[in-house]
Amino acid sequence: MRVLVTGGAGFIGTNLVRRLLDLGHEPSVFDDFSTGLESNLVGMDVQVKRGSLDDGDAVASSVRDVDAVVHLGARGSVPRSIAHPVATHGVNASGTLNVLEAARAEDAYVVMSSSSSVYGANPLLPKVERTWTQPLSPYAASKLAGEGYILSYQASYGMAALVLRFFNVFGPWQRP
Repeated sequence: MRVLVTGGAGFIGTNLVRRLLDLGHEPSVFDDFSTGLESNLVGMDVQVKRGSLDDGDAVASSVRDVDAVVHLGARGSVPRSIAHPVATHGVNASGTLNVLEAARAEDAYVVMSSSSSVYGANPLLPKVERTWTQPLSPYAASKLAGEGYILSYQASYGMAALVLRFFNVFGPWQRP
């Protein structure tokens, strides 16, 4: 299977790309290297495409001829989103829309990484998918917007897609 991993040079992306290779798949990476490291990909037989998720043409070019997209790329950091909300929206919300449009053109499956931050001020524990959301930062709002786009593409276009809300993830290639 040909799989594009957005944010594939980041901590989670690097682990996923390695696993896809181990399973005999053909991963490729799309990353702007704002937080991911090129050194994470050294020695891996993957095509690497540098670009930003808010560049629809670059995303479409990278999605061409893939079977699936694992959309891990994002502009993280709550404080950075508060300082630069438009840039955060551009990468996280509009970037997700760019991924969906490109994947729709290729009839590719999409898996999107979201964030537990979408729950915001909700005090209920444990958190489950049906728990209400109340984003408290532009970052959280942009991730929830991406989730909304995924659901709308499923309903409007019959797109095969999945959202994963990550909580505390840790492991190899994570920077402390």
